[in-house]
Amino acid sequence: MVYLQRSSFVATGLLLFVLFTIVTSASNENEQSIGHSDSFRNFQEHFWAEFKHFERKMESEVVKLKMKVDLLEAKILEQEHLLKECKTCSNIKKKSENKMPLKYDVIDYSQNIKKQSLLAPKTCLEALTEDPSLESGMFLIDPDGQGRGDDPIYVYCNMTTGSSSVLHDSEDSIEVSHCFDPGCYSRQIKYNATLRQITMLSELSNECRQAIEVDCYDAAFEFNGIAYAWWNDRNGDPRYFWSGKDNNSTSHYHTCQCGLEGSCVDKSLSCNCDSDLAMDLSDKGVVTDKDLLPLTKLNFGRTIAPTSVKRHKLGRMECNGKVVLDGMPTSCEDLWRVGYILSGIYSVKGSSNKVETVYCDFSKLPGDEGLQTWIGFADLKSEPVYFNVERNTSYNILNETMPFEWETLNVGNAFNLTSGVFTAPRPGTYFFAFSSFPETQYYDRTNSCYILYTVKLVSGDEVKVSLKQGSISSALFTGVLLAEDIFQS
Repeated sequence: MVYLQRSSFVATGLLLFVLFTIVTSASNENEQSIGHSDSFRNFQEHFWAEFKHFERKMESEVVKLKMKVDLLEAKILEQEHLLKECKTCSNIKKKSENKMPLKYDVIDYSQNIKKQSLLAPKTCLEALTEDPSLESGMFLIDPDGQGRGDDPIYVYCNMTTGSSSVLHDSEDSIEVSHCFDPGCYSRQIKYNATLRQITMLSELSNECRQAIEVDCYDAAFEFNGIAYAWWNDRNGDPRYFWSGKDNNSTSHYHTCQCGLEGSCVDKSLSCNCDSDLAMDLSDKGVVTDKDLLPLTKLNFGRTIAPTSVKRHKLGRMECNGKVVLDGMPTSCEDLWRVGYILSGIYSVKGSSNKVETVYCDFSKLPGDEGLQTWIGFADLKSEPVYFNVERNTSYNILNETMPFEWETLNVGNAFNLTSGVFTAPRPGTYFFAFSSFPETQYYDRTNSCYILYTVKLVSGDEVKVSLKQGSISSALFTGVLLAEDIFQS
């Protein structure tokens, strides 16, 4: 006898599953019982496979609905803020005695009172620096600067660390559809901010990261040298590494966290999923190359088998810290990162390791044409160095440093009159000129000596003159520092 028991429940208005319990009678003949059990077992396995597929599909739909709700809530918060800002601005105009704008406006985020600056800070860290009493939550920031570029964006601010996190629509686990070709499944990531604002947030931050987790079952990232999965960076270029940075600087660099640690299931492979085994595996990693973030698209393939399963879960792009320059700024972009906003002429460390003069138009942003206009090299010296020394008596000592009798100039005190040695006080390019006249009864210009010499010296290098043959009646020696290598120690 066969008993059929059914139980069900409803979630989100949808019938999720029906549970079957089968009990077979022991009174049937053994052969009939075995045949019936095998047949029913096949049916049961097929049923559960279909049920799992249905369940995953329903989970995916619930995730989509949840993300839509989150995005709607963010839009509502934005509208509430704009409305309160307009009301506050109106009140300020009515109060003529109040000449200064209010620093903070109070906004209700899900019954939690948080203070939000009317002039939105560029990052959460900047907001925290202005007011250390702020609590973690959703805040309005404006990475590309107040009153220009794109509208301010809502991000999650962790006020313990000062980090800024950008939300998107793929934060929950999402199943990859069944298909075979490389990248046949593709999901565009929709962020709660413009790509321009996200890029500016990255430019302002010391580091950015984005975590990704992929669960796989019989579904490889790369198989037999063919890449079936990759992600696209903020420029739309494909990337094949799933953790860390592209240290190889190649577009086809492929690895996962287990590959970096040498802990993959198959030690010869770079990712767990690459083993293509019919078993539950996963690869987790954190992409830390802030010049490539955020991930804008996820692409997967090789999931055509009925048993193949692949799910992805992408974390928020999180940025923290502040850019700190190591030495002198090298560009207008560097100046913008550390807070310069007034357009004008600035000195920067050029690519030739010399000081260059540039015009910075800070109405533009990093990446915009016209942000920096090159003007020329700046002739900067930490100290002036030049000398002029003479001797008017005969000299005939060979192969020894020639001393001089008096100096007309010795700025920087780099020339020792007694020893006749010039010691370079700073690295750079120097020019030297030496002239002497032979000790003869009749003056003959053809027998005179003229030496012009330009040379690069480092601190401590010595320059001196010596006589190789004959004798001289007088000599003149001069030198000057033409260009200093400011950035060379």
